[in-house]
Amino acid sequence: MTTKKHQKHAKLSRTEIGKYARNEIAILGTPCGEIKKLALDITATLEGKSVAYLDMDHHSDAAEKTKIFQGFSQMYTDKIDFRRFDFQRSFNEFELRKFFNHTDLLLVNGNHMEAAAQLIVIDSRKKLDKHLPKVTNPLALIFQDGESIIPDALKKHYPSIEKLPQIQLSETQQIAQLVRDYLTQRGPKLKALVLAGGKSERMQQDKGAINYHGKPQTQHIFELLQQYTDEVYLSGRSDQHSLKENYPFIEDKFVGLGPFGGILSAFQQDPNAAWLVVAVDLPLLSEKSLDYLVANRNPSKVATAFISPFNQFPEPLITVWEPKAYNEMLQFLGWGYSCPRKVLINSDIYVIENPFIEEQTNVNTPEEMREVMTKLHK
Repeated sequence: MTTKKHQKHAKLSRTEIGKYARNEIAILGTPCGEIKKLALDITATLEGKSVAYLDMDHHSDAAEKTKIFQGFSQMYTDKIDFRRFDFQRSFNEFELRKFFNHTDLLLVNGNHMEAAAQLIVIDSRKKLDKHLPKVTNPLALIFQDGESIIPDALKKHYPSIEKLPQIQLSETQQIAQLVRDYLTQRGPKLKALVLAGGKSERMQQDKGAINYHGKPQTQHIFELLQQYTDEVYLSGRSDQHSLKENYPFIEDKFVGLGPFGGILSAFQQDPNAAWLVVAVDLPLLSEKSLDYLVANRNPSKVATAFISPFNQFPEPLITVWEPKAYNEMLQFLGWGYSCPRKVLINSDIYVIENPFIEEQTNVNTPEEMREVMTKLHK
């Protein structure tokens, strides 16, 4: 008799996420006004970061509800300087994750709601006892003016609490630095992906096997990307056996979707990494372009991409795709689109101009190959 446990669902790599966002910190233990003020003080020091705030109102307002909805189930209003969505329905934590996918940090009123990490304020005006179940991963103790004693109930609930950093509430720069360090530690690792799964129909031979630099182009790009990360993978089809045998390989799981499927397959393997994606058919590409791209990467965006000199659209095949891009791409796939450039055009990305634009030359035909060969071997 077998004792092997039946697995009902496919085993997938999961996004490292709290209840609502990749990076979330609850502030609890002091009145709600103080919590929001501290959240605003922290946010003011995180220039360039997308920070959201999650709270709960103490009061229901039936008159306001009637005024806003007038029978509609939801309302979207363009307020010129900002946009506003109002819903009558409630949202569970999985649905809320969609709204916070773009945020670098979600700060939460921990008096009302939970989060994966916590800043605990010691304030005798607000008893912590009923909030103790929410204390699961405290980052620091913050003392309100005049406070210095850690409650016994908190020490009993979390025995190592006294080993945490202890900061005065007035020391906002120190608190903010702690939060910045937390975000830095949780920043996504950069991995690289060589898109080598094309069938090279226009070239009439395998583009990855062409020798531009004294070695097959696949090997050349692979070695080029090794300068930026210790994890470089080739993306390709299930029948590309020689590549599977000779390189770390990510097989296309989203079959028939071209580069879009290759990028999604990489994210399926590791949804918590940022992926530096490069197509194999870029024989002029060098460290100069890649250095510039990586140095100007903006992790707060969905992706960092060069503008194409040929059509002025973002170039998806020399791009750093951040973990935020995974959900974006799956949404576009659900709407029936499998074009990575369309995702970039319609998402919150960082676009830069490449000072070495010739290196973005894409080679797809024998004629283009001969032109590049002549240029390289002058």
